[in-house]
Amino acid sequence: MTAPMLEERRPAAGRRLAFLVLLLGAAWGLGAFAAWPWEATPPDAALLKVAIKRVAPLERAGRRLSPEELEKLPRHMRPVGGAGVPSGRRRESRLAVWVDGQVVLDRRYRPGGWRGDGPTFAYVELPLAPGRHRLEAILRDARDHDERDGHRRESDAHGRGDAGEGWRLRRDVDVGPGRVLRLEFSDEAGLLVR
Repeated sequence: MTAPMLEERRPAAGRRLAFLVLLLGAAWGLGAFAAWPWEATPPDAALLKVAIKRVAPLERAGRRLSPEELEKLPRHMRPVGGAGVPSGRRRESRLAVWVDGQVVLDRRYRPGGWRGDGPTFAYVELPLAPGRHRLEAILRDARDHDERDGHRRESDAHGRGDAGEGWRLRRDVDVGPGRVLRLEFSDEAGLLVR
């Protein structure tokens, strides 16, 4: 008698039974965990979400182009007034948030992109106790010599300071249990709470 040309590839009955038991055990375990859902925050808590996207100014202005350099550029790419197109790294942004006079966030954010020339993003979730709170926030260009007392200056009616001061928000907010406040930024409106 000769040996078979192809070997048997079907697993033995014991291996198939072990795989079936493992599969049923995993399915039962997933079903058991689904019966007890996980809660990220307690149901009576509130949350302040800070979600900001800002395109900060560039660190240095572009140089003025000579008439010869302007002539080399196609007509649609020529800057108005002959000013050079600024390029390079954008400034860092600094965001500070106070709730009832206590600092809950004070941080510098770097611009995105490989060369630091993209927008700056900030996303933070801060826990809040339900009730009435005094919310204050400042968003401005970060400087190496940031001083703490500079944050406390009064804002104008629109929440916008002069160019070096950035944007400010001072507002009394009332938040209920299980609610979320969102602090946002837009160039037109400045800082706002929804």
